[in-house]
Amino acid sequence: MTIYPFKNVVTMSHMLLEPYISQARVIVDMTCGNGHDTVFLASHMAAGAVLYAFDIQPCAITTTRQALVENALAGKQVVLQCGTHDELVEKIDGAVDIVFFNLGYLPSGDHALHTKSEITVKAVKICLNKIAKNGIIMIAAYPGTEAGAQEEQCVHDFLKGIPQRTFYVSTWRPVNQVHCPPVLYIVQKRG
Repeated sequence: MTIYPFKNVVTMSHMLLEPYISQARVIVDMTCGNGHDTVFLASHMAAGAVLYAFDIQPCAITTTRQALVENALAGKQVVLQCGTHDELVEKIDGAVDIVFFNLGYLPSGDHALHTKSEITVKAVKICLNKIAKNGIIMIAAYPGTEAGAQEEQCVHDFLKGIPQRTFYVSTWRPVNQVHCPPVLYIVQKRG
């Protein structure tokens, strides 16, 4: 088992997801970006599992594909698709075990291109209907920009209304970081 520092939402999400990934049959990286999360998920997934990696930017798909090759993961069953995460996740047949959203903008790309609140909330709603029992949805949100703050608030408002009898919903956030630290939302469907 890898030891992760509690330094940010991505390392925290990886630490929390790692024990579940090897048991998952269907995994979705809703925003593959530079491929770091896709590589993490692919490197821990079981043989026979499938990982869907989505992004709206073609350059993110290209970068993720290259990251998989560079990490000797090209042989894994990873389906890379370009488009909006709400439309793409809708097309997945059957139950999904793990869904990971890393919201915001592509760090190496155009920062004006940012995930959009209404599409993210729509995608989360779809995922709630597709997630398997005990399945997990993780959402890393970044309120440090105006668009990010608005999106994080929309996600928060939506998640707090999810019925407790059906889902466990929690959050993790650093408390001593300056500015507006990212927030990790963790949603698990009750078994």
